[in-house]
Amino acid sequence: MLHPYWRIIDTISVPQVEDGNTVTTLTIAGVDDRYPTSRRIESLFVLSVDRSEGGEPFHRVYGSEKKSDEEMMHNAVVLCPTFESTGLVVTAVEDEGDVVAMPYAFSGGQSSWSSKTFDGDSSIVPSTRGGTSSIGRNDRAHLLECSPESVTVAFSTTGGMTTTFQFEASFSDTMKSTKLWTSEEALGSVSAAVFLDETHAMVTPSDSQEAAVNADYEEEKALRNLQFSSRIQMQLESLKEGIFGGGLLSSLKSMAIMSDEKKAERDIAFGFAKVAVLLSENMHRVVALDTMKRNVIWSMNLHSGASWHKIVHGGQFISLNDPHGNGGVNDHEMLAMSYIEGASSSSVEWKCVDGLSGRIFSRDTTPVKASISQIVPLRTSSHQPHLHDSSGCRQVALLVHSDDTVSVIPDTARSRAIVDEAVAAGKNGLFVHSIDKHTGEFRSQIVSRKAGSNSFDLVTVGTTVFDPSQEKIVNVAYPRRGEVMQSPSTVLGDESLLLKYLNPHLVVVVTEATPTFFSEMKPDAGEESANGFYNSLSTGSSTQQMRKPLGAAKPGEGPPNVANTAAPSLFVSLVDSVSGQILHRVSHSHVDSADELLEATNVPVVVSENWVIYTFFNQRTRRTDVGVLTLHEGMIDKNGITAFSAPEQETTFSSLESAKPIVLSRTFGLAKAVSALGVTSTKAGISSKQFMFATGNDQVISLDRRFLDPRRPNGDLKESEKMEGLMKYAPMLPIIPFLTPSHVHEVSSVQSISSSSAHVESQSLVLAYGGPDVFFSRVSPSKGFDLLPDDFNRGLLTVVVVGLLVALNVIQRMNKKKMVTSFWS
Repeated sequence: MLHPYWRIIDTISVPQVEDGNTVTTLTIAGVDDRYPTSRRIESLFVLSVDRSEGGEPFHRVYGSEKKSDEEMMHNAVVLCPTFESTGLVVTAVEDEGDVVAMPYAFSGGQSSWSSKTFDGDSSIVPSTRGGTSSIGRNDRAHLLECSPESVTVAFSTTGGMTTTFQFEASFSDTMKSTKLWTSEEALGSVSAAVFLDETHAMVTPSDSQEAAVNADYEEEKALRNLQFSSRIQMQLESLKEGIFGGGLLSSLKSMAIMSDEKKAERDIAFGFAKVAVLLSENMHRVVALDTMKRNVIWSMNLHSGASWHKIVHGGQFISLNDPHGNGGVNDHEMLAMSYIEGASSSSVEWKCVDGLSGRIFSRDTTPVKASISQIVPLRTSSHQPHLHDSSGCRQVALLVHSDDTVSVIPDTARSRAIVDEAVAAGKNGLFVHSIDKHTGEFRSQIVSRKAGSNSFDLVTVGTTVFDPSQEKIVNVAYPRRGEVMQSPSTVLGDESLLLKYLNPHLVVVVTEATPTFFSEMKPDAGEESANGFYNSLSTGSSTQQMRKPLGAAKPGEGPPNVANTAAPSLFVSLVDSVSGQILHRVSHSHVDSADELLEATNVPVVVSENWVIYTFFNQRTRRTDVGVLTLHEGMIDKNGITAFSAPEQETTFSSLESAKPIVLSRTFGLAKAVSALGVTSTKAGISSKQFMFATGNDQVISLDRRFLDPRRPNGDLKESEKMEGLMKYAPMLPIIPFLTPSHVHEVSSVQSISSSSAHVESQSLVLAYGGPDVFFSRVSPSKGFDLLPDDFNRGLLTVVVVGLLVALNVIQRMNKKKMVTSFWS
């Protein structure tokens, strides 16, 4: 009855009822298959209850530009019948690559509409954020407000964008359009983030070859400007401009008054201006966010039918602060990958993207024969400029498959050369690993090139199995890639050295006992388990410690020994990904019954230098426990290093030959539940570390590393411990209000915390995401020792400096005059 050609009706909605149930509008959307290609149409119908004049009770509203028997093919349409007494229809239409909101005026007794002129912003989805592609298609229009003076409409898209407009009546024929707000719904479910530095101006996205050449030239120019000779030349030119070009007065003015433009220049110079490239797997979308201006720069849709998405940036052992842009924050090229699983075959759709502008350099789809167990990011150690072709990318990803095969993306000769470079860079080759959470198998493998072939081989080096009948893997964590470390040792209060165990191949595997196995090994009251399983799990390295480090308590100062008969249910294993060996393993008893193990357990983990921090909720004590592990190689006495003698130390680390670490551990309590962990990152690693906690009361708090030190003594502090800065042990960690970066803001359901360094040592940039909120803040772990605060009185400083110069000049003249008078007399 509604339409003879509608084969499928998706939705029938009733936007509003006006004038006491006299006018009702229906929006009906469906699929029309009258044509060779089915099309989606959405039409507006008006139901008039008042039939006193003999009018039709139910009729369609047609566009005057179309035939009378054709519906207007718009993605979304709403009607406000009371606007300016005639009514207003607002739809979403395509306009030169953008999706825009278009108002229409009624004519002919609410049976058709015609275009209405307006002035203002009406862009719903610009071309840089999806445009007229499938991701920019409007899902639905929602009428929020309808009155004779104004109409407010919200448009939602399949890509997760929501935009609200207000159309206002005016005395002239031209009405006013105002964009009230735009929300990128993908920001409410961010799963991964990558920081990029705004080292040079962004290039307008374009697919033309000329734009690609300009982009490469701009990147080459920016990298050359980072060289020492280029910086000296720019400083000399600035000095010349200041002396001869009239820039001295403006420089003095800028010293006295910090304008917004100068603040923006300072933010870029000090490395505060970052672009956070955020991935939302749920919304199949990548969004780039300017952290300083707090706006979305660009967004890009990914394959909507993919099983998972990943963004790949940087390399395995490349510093994120590399000033030459070789895989660090200054390198803006990245891969966006989508795994598409099919019934008979699977494939990986990838895009090589400029992270600052969103321009796609190249894209392709690569078929794969087996599922992917690991993605290894690779980047050449030297910058090699080239013109982007249709299949190449500077960023490379090495894919490790479940059938022990390897593939490279992009699959080009240059990409395989980068893999060869990574294989040759290692002493024993390139090591990778795979983890199967279903079987509990952890396999270490080495990559090698097949002789006379373009493919690569995988050889298994070591295997560790976490028996799935006894324990299940709940989390896997890795060290922070590219982390800068200031010193490989810790100087103690008595001037001895505590050496850090620094293993770049460390993997933290968190497992939880299965309910069945927990019931079997849980001892009866006063009895010990027959097989002693949980006692052996808590044993760490058997390496004999030559000397007790500072912070260990004297006999009698520690807490009393209480027999712990509770069965362990949570295990934290430190695994070497090269050898496949378990370096250390600790256990915790966090449940009382096997039924409590049926609930999902969240165990956030962060690894920084030789520290491993993890948190979990303890059902037995009804609080959050914070576990801390610090890994060490040993100690060197105060007089162990002299001008004539030094202990023998290995200059290189080998996972196959080096000894296991000495582990110091401690468990603390926290009054709040924790959903995510993070750690600050600075340029040179000199500032003290702060660990970030996302708590259950929607706050992001920070704690200095000294609060979490497992060497905090139980008894009174010795003088040497005071000099080192150790604090007396306390079982509960404090929540300090002025160390809460989120302050009064609520940050809901944080799942991850990332950090990036600035160009000044005292500052660290922190990003919390995963829930409906995205939180960004700049923190100072050791206060701003190398940075003037924004409220610094520059005007007073300028007056004092100028006054001192004037006073010095006056005193010099007076002294000269006095000397002349003295000589003549």
